[in-house]
Amino acid sequence: MKVEVCEVGLGRYKLEILGLPCPYPTLYTIKTLEEIREGEVLEVIFDNQPSTKTIQEAVIERGHEVLSVERLNEALWRIVIKKTSSRK
Repeated sequence: MKVEVCEVGLGRYKLEILGLPCPYPTLYTIKTLEEIREGEVLEVIFDNQPSTKTIQEAVIERGHEVLSVERLNEALWRIVIKKTSSRK
């Protein structure tokens, strides 16, 4: 299991969530979004395929913008999210 957040540029962060089942990737994504500023971007890398749907639904429901969703390889996905509000 691995959960790691790091700043990868000005206003841009990367969250890696590996080896954890639902709902953990979604929960860590929401928690990390609460800690960054409006307008900043969070790139989420994870290896739990069902989370591609649940992460998107959760962040859109909270008023954020999903910029992209892509499969990196057979086991990894990436979702890029822009924090657009702090609505819960």
